[in-house]
Amino acid sequence: MKQTIPAQQWSVVRGADCGGGKYLPGENNDVLLRLTGTPGQIAGLPFTSRAMLILDMQMDMDSIAAVNTVFHAPGEVIPENEEDHYLDYRMIPQRRVKLAVRLEELNSSKHFLDHLVGGMLEGHAHGRPARVEDMDTLELEIFPLWGGAFRSFTLFEAYLTFEEPDMTVEGAPMVDAFGQWMDREWEGKVHSEEELVRYLRGELESAQNGGQYPEGFSRWGGWLSKKFDATGFFHTHHDGRRWWLVDPDGYAFFSNGMCYGSRMGVFGFTDRRESLFSWLPQPEDPTYRDAWTTADQIPEFAKRNGPGVGADRKMFNFARANLIRAFGPEGWWDAWVTINAARLKNWGFNTIGVGVNNYEDERVMDYLAKAKIPFVWTLKKFPRTNTRIFRDFPDVYSEEFSEGVAHFAQTQLGPLKGNPYLIGYFVNNEPEWKTGYMNLAERAFAHPQRLRSKEALVRWLQEKYGTPEALSTAWKRSFSSFEDLFTPAERLDALSEQAAADFAQMHALLIDRYSEVLCTALKRVDPDHLDLGLRYAGAGPRELAGSEKYDVFSFNCYRVTPRPMLDTAASIRDLPMMIGEWHIGGGSKGLLGLGLLFERDEETRAKACDFYFQEALTHPNCVGIHYFEMNNQPLLGRFDGESMEHGVIDVCNRPYAKLMDTFTKTARRMYELLEGQAQPDAVEQPVLRRGSRNS
Repeated sequence: MKQTIPAQQWSVVRGADCGGGKYLPGENNDVLLRLTGTPGQIAGLPFTSRAMLILDMQMDMDSIAAVNTVFHAPGEVIPENEEDHYLDYRMIPQRRVKLAVRLEELNSSKHFLDHLVGGMLEGHAHGRPARVEDMDTLELEIFPLWGGAFRSFTLFEAYLTFEEPDMTVEGAPMVDAFGQWMDREWEGKVHSEEELVRYLRGELESAQNGGQYPEGFSRWGGWLSKKFDATGFFHTHHDGRRWWLVDPDGYAFFSNGMCYGSRMGVFGFTDRRESLFSWLPQPEDPTYRDAWTTADQIPEFAKRNGPGVGADRKMFNFARANLIRAFGPEGWWDAWVTINAARLKNWGFNTIGVGVNNYEDERVMDYLAKAKIPFVWTLKKFPRTNTRIFRDFPDVYSEEFSEGVAHFAQTQLGPLKGNPYLIGYFVNNEPEWKTGYMNLAERAFAHPQRLRSKEALVRWLQEKYGTPEALSTAWKRSFSSFEDLFTPAERLDALSEQAAADFAQMHALLIDRYSEVLCTALKRVDPDHLDLGLRYAGAGPRELAGSEKYDVFSFNCYRVTPRPMLDTAASIRDLPMMIGEWHIGGGSKGLLGLGLLFERDEETRAKACDFYFQEALTHPNCVGIHYFEMNNQPLLGRFDGESMEHGVIDVCNRPYAKLMDTFTKTARRMYELLEGQAQPDAVEQPVLRRGSRNS
């Protein structure tokens, strides 16, 4: 059943109404529309969790179109440290697209929404769990995610339905035969197959002369001028002045890494948007078989959506197809290994960063054996419990979690035992429960089931307070017994200052248990390699809970400089620290997205990257930084819709020359900078523009 929302029901908060569903952006370069009503009856229609809101629209802009659907409940005041209830979407611009807003996803059970079809690139849930039946207002906000031109927004139709309509995007092609944006021109853009093939074959010829680390580097990429004990594996050491990694031969080592450094290109969806490609071979074509896959073969997609999901979703890799054009279906992989390994060593990168094992068909162990570059590993198939506290955070006091972790450790680490090139492993990456602010203990007490973790927290409270009367006094709420705490209740942490303090401590207890069970099981299987931690999306007091159990505290840091995060973490605990992801994106090669931080001019981008690099090198706790990532993402998005120009090579395998010259210059003197024998360049801290990242 289709229930149309009349156009006159939308009030214009920002922007200009041109009539006929067309709107122009206002001073903020956005359009904000609003629907009002009563709880569950917005604009006079029944908004229920079972329904979908369909928006048939077109955004005439030059970057990814951001579409935020923000819901408000009458009288609700959102605390400053929490987000509104909203679902955000990233859409293909310049073509007519449909968006299906699944209203049940306001329950925030997942951060990453899995409805990636047609014109949708990304989707994310924000805020604490909510029901649309409790909401009386919907705001629709549209803006260009990376700024730039925004000419108009057209809403052809909006309606509620229980059945998903055809989401196929129709329109003129956007992507050329090489994976580039057809409507943009830039220096270095490939215009013919002959030009592409000539360039790639020339790169292979140059690489066959071999790649070498800078002078003074060990065979592992360590520093021959500083020696510690050799153990045959990478380990950590504090020399009285700073933390170091140490390579298997005992030489001081700083992990200058390239994320996805073993990968040639990134797969992107083609289904229900086929008309947007000027060329695609048939999936059955034997020449291009290695350039096709399905979504279920992408481990990160399977992690977020479940095993087997996406087996019918076709994905294509233009960067691989371009190598196949030059070297054929049997020779492209060997050519890529030769080209890439030589480049990385010549540029001064001594680590293959996160995501080494991200595609099932990458032949990753073959690559690593040929390239002979140290690497880090991200463990996959992270153990979950059937019932979770919040999003992907498991019931950590349950036997189910302990048993799952034991299996996880054995299956994930067993095959890597004894490999001297493995620096260490990341246990997880940016877990969904850490996205936004949410107290895990508060979620445990609000949970409808009697979780093992809730039982453990109640025991902790009983030991602390002794009697329900003492708890009642502290929390300013009456409890007749500790058993009362098993009745689900929201926002218990807001009852009093003492309650807030208790919940902060119980939140840390849950993370501590989470880390303890994981680390113990992993070290039991593999005591030789470094446990690099959870690679959080940032570093602060809440992230440091349980961090003493890891060999290295890891986090991702998309900032102008990593020093504030490093300083904050070091002030709490003196640990070796690794930045698992960072980048400063560009805007010179025609992509829809630019980077979490970005600078459109390549020379300015190079200077900003160099500033970040040197800031990390001169911090005494930093033992590594890994640039995210080797390749630019596809024009129409990867497995989760990200489409950023943040790589060091483009889809045609052309490096950003100025950027890589700058990286190489600093890498060649990085050990002198680390030791204090050289001083960092007197470069003014850059002022960068910031994009948006939700993965």
